[in-house]
Amino acid sequence: MIRPGVPAPNLAPLLGHEVVKERHGVRYFDLKTRSLLNRCTSPNVPFAWTANPYRGCAMGCRYCYATYSHEYLGISGAEDFHRIVYVKRDTKEETARRLARAVRAGGLVAVGTVTDPYQPGEVHLRSTRSFLETASAHRNLRLSITTKGALILRDLDLLKKIHSRARLSIMISLISTDAPLLKRLEPWAPPPEVRLRTLEQLALAGLNVTLGVMPILPGLTDEARGLDSLFRNAASRGVRRYARGLLFLRSPTREKFFAWLQKEEPRLVRAYEREYRLRSRLSGTYEGQVLALADRLAGRHGLERRELPGREKGAVQLTLGL
Repeated sequence: MIRPGVPAPNLAPLLGHEVVKERHGVRYFDLKTRSLLNRCTSPNVPFAWTANPYRGCAMGCRYCYATYSHEYLGISGAEDFHRIVYVKRDTKEETARRLARAVRAGGLVAVGTVTDPYQPGEVHLRSTRSFLETASAHRNLRLSITTKGALILRDLDLLKKIHSRARLSIMISLISTDAPLLKRLEPWAPPPEVRLRTLEQLALAGLNVTLGVMPILPGLTDEARGLDSLFRNAASRGVRRYARGLLFLRSPTREKFFAWLQKEEPRLVRAYEREYRLRSRLSGTYEGQVLALADRLAGRHGLERRELPGREKGAVQLTLGL
């Protein structure tokens, strides 16, 4: 079964990989790897290690910046990123060894920087839970998790254990409380109310949880009324921290998102093409106004902005740290 309106994927690069799951038009392929933990040497991010149990993501977000990452596997279609997902199978000994190294160095380990660790396939494949089981054996680990998935509540036992002996931060990504809009933008992600309940349950469990308003979409989720609703609802669920950032568009996501705008929001096409055609992110007056608006509205509801600066001035924050 292929998702409606999406052309069939090119399966040539997948030869030699075993199909481990097929669900709702998404094919999950086995991908053997030494470790789920990878060293990150870029000076533009605030974490030292990344862990992405999957390559590809079935959430289907129209604005997902990570669609380019499938090109390294010989898969060039932007939509294939959401229909062809690799499940990483690691040797737990090597993952544990690298985690121990991360603990000794004090580096932040970020889970979910490229793909959502709690995307739908995790229900059965449990690759993220396997990683957390390994991580829970380490004391003084600095660990952050970013997700849209309510499935994270399944792992409360492990999250509490990690929290009790390490430094754990969880960010739930939610950019609007407008359910119809998000259904068009993030078709296979949980609706806003489900994510708000997830935030509430994590907060009630005593975990360090943050609302991730990332990305703010110009002309779609950047107006005061919508942002105020988002922060008000999050605060009412016990959330006390937030992070925010503007839309980042690079190829092939740029072309994919422009095509979506042409179909769904044609009124915005000209403005987006003007602003994003030659650059991947906005800056200047608009950026300052929108971020200031978000900060003001969040402050009105008692939310504190939590931000971890990168290793150099101006570095991009892709995840939350402690």
